[in-house]
Parts: sequence; C-alpha cells; structure tokens
Amino acid sequence: MAMELVLNGGAMKNTRLAIRSVLLALTLIAQLIMGIQGAHADITLPKGSWLNCASATDAYCVESVSVIPTTGKAVALSWSTSASSDAVANAAIVSGKALPGRWTTASWASLGLGAAGYDGIYIDAKAANDFVPWVYVDAQPTLSTSGAVKLAAQAANSNYAADLDQAVTISIKLRMGNFQSGVTFGVGSDVSVESEVTAGVTSMTIEGNPVMVPLAKSSKDCTGNTGVAATLIRQFQTVLVPQNDPLGFTVAGTSGKLYVGSNGLCKLSTPVWNADTKHFKYTASAPRLAPDGTTINKGFYRAIIPISDAKVFWGLTNPNDAAKALVVSITTSDSGSKVALSSISVNKTNIVIEVSNFDFPDPALDIALNPSYTMNSSATESNQNSSGPAATGTSQSAANNQKAPAAKAKTITITCLKGKTVKKVTAVKPVCPKGYTKK
Repeated sequence: MAMELVLNGGAMKNTRLAIRSVLLALTLIAQLIMGIQGAHADITLPKGSWLNCASATDAYCVESVSVIPTTGKAVALSWSTSASSDAVANAAIVSGKALPGRWTTASWASLGLGAAGYDGIYIDAKAANDFVPWVYVDAQPTLSTSGAVKLAAQAANSNYAADLDQAVTISIKLRMGNFQSGVTFGVGSDVSVESEVTAGVTSMTIEGNPVMVPLAKSSKDCTGNTGVAATLIRQFQTVLVPQNDPLGFTVAGTSGKLYVGSNGLCKLSTPVWNADTKHFKYTASAPRLAPDGTTINKGFYRAIIPISDAKVFWGLTNPNDAAKALVVSITTSDSGSKVALSSISVNKTNIVIEVSNFDFPDPALDIALNPSYTMNSSATESNQNSSGPAATGTSQSAANNQKAPAAKAKTITITCLKGKTVKKVTAVKPVCPKGYTKK
C-alpha cells in the first residue's frame, strides 16, 4: 500500500517544548486511513515510551545507544537516572520537562561531548499514535545538573529543544518484537537502518547525524512564500513503518529496507509508488523563510534504495547504470529553486540519491526510469567488446552505444568511514566529508 503522509511540523502554542508535533499529524492521517480501510492491526505496540531493555518486560524496548564523536570511534552509552555535572549549567537550559533518564557515559565531558550544552541523550521511542503500528523515534538532548534528568532547551527560547551536535553520530538499537520493516523515513543526514531477526524477534539499528530543521508556528507557514519559521533546531527523528500489517507500507517484492529523509517536517512522507507510471514520489516541506524573516530556508532529500528494490521498481538489472537509467527531478513553487544539486551513487547494496540546496516551502521529488535508457544496452556493449564486431542486424542505437566517450579528467574513488557509515567519494581530487576518515 502506498500512501502520502502530511506532517505539521509547527510549534504548538503555549507548550513547553514543541519538538513532537509530528505525532499529531501522524494521528490525523492514521484516522483517515482507518476510516478508509477499517483494517485490524497485526502488530500491537506497547503504550507510552519504551523502556530500556534491561528493565523492560515487553518485546519492544531500547536495547542500546552509542555515539560516534569526531574521533571516529564509537562510544557505548549506559542508561542512567541520576544527575551529573558533565555539562555547564544554564538556568534556561535546565528548565525543560523531566525525563525518566538518559543514555550517557562517565567520559562524556572528556570526549568533548558536553560542549554542545547537554550531558546525555534520551531516546523517546513509542507508537506514533493509537491508530497505526508505526514507531516514532526521537533523540532528545538532556541536562541533569539540577538533580533530575531534564530535557535541554534552547538558552534563548526554553519552548524549544537545544540543538543536537551535528558532528556526533547517534546509533540506536531497538528491539522490535514481530515488526518487519516496510519503509523508514525521517529527519537526519547520513542515515542508515539495519535489521536482523533472532528467534523471531526483530532488532533494528538506526544510525545517523542530526540536521537543521526549520520548525513552523502553524501549518499556514508551510505553504506560500511568506511563511516564517519559529526557530531552527538540529534534530534526529525517525518513523518506522511495518510491512506485515494492513496499516503498513508494502510494495510486493521489495526488501523493506528503503529509507527516505529530509529536513522538511511539514509534509514529510512515506514514498508514494505508482506501479502504473513507475514513478517514485516523495514530499517534504518547511517554512520558506528563516526566523529572521529574510533568509530562505534550504532543504535536502536523501533516498537509499536497495539494489534489489530498484529491480522491482524499474526492472533495473545493472545498478551501475543507475546514474543514466534514472531521472531525478524536483519541482518547487514558482519563486523556488529551478535547479538543485543532485547526485546518484551506488555501493555494494544500495543506490543512493541525494538532492540538496533547493528552496522551501513545497518541493516534491520524483524518481523515474529514463525513457531513453534501454535495459540491454550495457549487456550489448559487453558482448560486442568481447566478441568483436556486432552481428548483422544490430540496431543503430546499439551501434551508437559503441562510440567511445568523450575524453575527461581521470577520477579517483576513495572510501570514507564514520562508524558503520561508509561513503565513497569520486572526483579528480576526492576529499572525505567532515567527520569521515579515509579508509
């Protein structure tokens, strides 16, 4: 089942910390789905936020959390309910809501992790709402110098959470009962999602970096060219949608490992797959203007498509052809970006499509098969190169494929690592992104 999810990322007025408005929108769309389908859920999630697995009795819990600072070495965190003095106290920051505990380490300060103004991370994993078996995961910064663990708020505005450190990778392992992933979407950069099943119980590991998100005051600010963001926050949030439930996301034959992400919360959605047109669409939105009312907010999309799924979607049998076989386009409002930076890369298991630097508020990403691409062109070229001239009757298009490409500067591919995340960079003089180390 393909569905589009419209999220209201606005800050809710008169609330202490407006960081989970996504849940309200998930509830609204779930009610709509229930009204249409009247389906009975096959997955039953526990009520409330999940406990850490060491003290949980349910099959759904937070198993472990780790961080990867700029040193590149993963640091396992421990669950704690006690206060600490690792971070510098700030009256505005410690005014947040009370939390049951945090994931932290005794070496938090010595690793330089306290510089961002928080001393640990609380993982709020829970059912997105009472209507659909979707799991919402939010990494929240904590500060506990006042004697209790609290949510760290922005020093200048205690209505909003403090920024998570963009340079620190967060890795979250969840125990997921009989949950089988159908698709994952969320807010973050360099995100990877892995799952494994042991004795019938699913474990999922979500890893990635926080990203700057423009939050809206209301849904009105998510459309048009005059919407102004209430604030900008670096967040790391994920929504996991099952495939083994009538209210999940299922495209027959796919792996369930598809991931899509952005920094636009207003219309952040599951992908919409049209089996008739073979188009894959994805939307997200945010206020056009930053809190200063002048700067235009910029956005990005990232789609991680397993190679096996690309074969199901488009019949793409040679993943190395992805760059020429797929057409990536983005549409925005009349005054928005006409051209955005885009790239298509392939690793051992996935096709990674990235589009960045487009203008908010209302971009839509479309991925489709290039109508001029022929599936057997690569095989034809290979056969001709190994067997000599093409046999009589070879089409003109196949003959054209034999022409030598235009000369260009020699490129080099290097492998860059950050924890479990692997990124290949191809360029004339390749350089690893910030936070990555060359393998």
